[in-house]
Amino acid sequence: MRIELENLKGISNLKFDIPGAGLWLLTGLNGSGKTSLLAALYRIRHGRAFQDHYKTTAMQEKLDTFKDAKVRYKINGQEVTYSYGGKRWPPTPRSNANILHQYPYPSIHFIQADRSRVEPYAEEIIPRRINQANNDITDFLSSVLHDNKWNGLKFVNTRRGTGNQAFLLPYRAGRETHYYSEKNFSLGELCVLKLAKKMSIAESNSLILIDEVEMALHPQAQVRLLNKITQIATNKNLTVIFSTHSSTLIKNINRRNIIFISRDDQGSYTTKTNVFPAQVLGEIAFDEEVKSDFIFFVEDEEAKLLLEQLCGKFEENRNAHKPMYKVVPVGGYYQVMQMLERSALIIPTYVKRHVFLDDDVRAEAIPAARRNDTRSITDLYDRVMNSVSFLPCTPEIGVIDMLEAFHTNMNVNELRVEFYGTTVNLDNHIMLPGYQNITGDSQRKVAKSKLDSIVEYIRNSCGTDETTIRRVLYRKYIDHLYSGGIGPLMDLLGRVFNTR
Repeated sequence: MRIELENLKGISNLKFDIPGAGLWLLTGLNGSGKTSLLAALYRIRHGRAFQDHYKTTAMQEKLDTFKDAKVRYKINGQEVTYSYGGKRWPPTPRSNANILHQYPYPSIHFIQADRSRVEPYAEEIIPRRINQANNDITDFLSSVLHDNKWNGLKFVNTRRGTGNQAFLLPYRAGRETHYYSEKNFSLGELCVLKLAKKMSIAESNSLILIDEVEMALHPQAQVRLLNKITQIATNKNLTVIFSTHSSTLIKNINRRNIIFISRDDQGSYTTKTNVFPAQVLGEIAFDEEVKSDFIFFVEDEEAKLLLEQLCGKFEENRNAHKPMYKVVPVGGYYQVMQMLERSALIIPTYVKRHVFLDDDVRAEAIPAARRNDTRSITDLYDRVMNSVSFLPCTPEIGVIDMLEAFHTNMNVNELRVEFYGTTVNLDNHIMLPGYQNITGDSQRKVAKSKLDSIVEYIRNSCGTDETTIRRVLYRKYIDHLYSGGIGPLMDLLGRVFNTR
């Protein structure tokens, strides 16, 4: 399933392959076609989408005419093109207009960041007509906005069309119950309310289009929004395409779910998938990202979590002012070193850049490159080696080796781990045949699969999110590693932090 935009609002050409079910972040510079693309997707089920989202100016021949603009839909080997023809967008060939029915979405919903909701008339707020809001809506609002007041959300049916509901928040004034209507909700609250309502009524397998509704939300609320949408999308098998510039969202979603619209040298726009957040942020939000004393480049999210815990323990054991730092996952170790070298052109000189590579690069990859005379690797490493350090382990291997050593030595107490008041006994899981049968030729792949298995076991046991679980496990590894003294840790990070 593909949609192509041509000569539309400054976009000479953009081809977009519609992804499968799940939550997808669509990002790119302003003017790269994100909102125009969402409108084209909305047109699959809504005939007035072009008129509503590609605004024209009546009675003007050269103003907002969309002359030469085309939107093309391709599915199952067939295609239809809509071209602007004055007031309407007729299809070519007209006989193919019905191929839009082949798109597998029972409904499509489009939510934007604005205050467009409904307000009740005063005479509609009558106690016997006030209803309790749907549980799905109240749960969504309470989870994202982190406030239990939304559990009491009410609604009244208004006179403005069938199904129009205006929402109210009750509050106590003395002994009486009063209500705030939607006109007293903040923009962020209204955006989340609109999204909650659409998500609650969306049929399974539907397409949800979200255009920058996170703009009015605090970063922590943005992460909670991301988690809640992901949960609902999984439960209902929804395809959710979320347009955003938020660095918070980009850093907190799996990179395989980022769709990046990038402009090439010829002026056309292309979509890239499976991109690393650092690549995206380097183009759309770098000024925001580099307000730090240090930027540390690492290979992946596991290395990021481990380094953050290392830095946390380091900071606990020094009295000096804590520096500001960012940890940025980049990719393979060669790409990490390339990023270190190239980033000198875009990162201010006052920001110190440093690389932390996994220990297997020190023990295996660099020596192998020297033995094989792989000059591209060894020459790059020799140029940047003064700004390269190595983590004390390969993250997944370090944690698994520690936990399995506890198991072998019958150190059961160390395998009882606290997660927000819940004690999880990892020894029970390590003994299971399903865990013991995880084998393979690659030590790192085996360790990764075992760690994934342990994280899933903990998540099912206490409901804690995956990132928090991994942070706790990496901190446990660090505390164990330096239980005999933190001198090696101070040497590792002191060399970096003390050079400013």
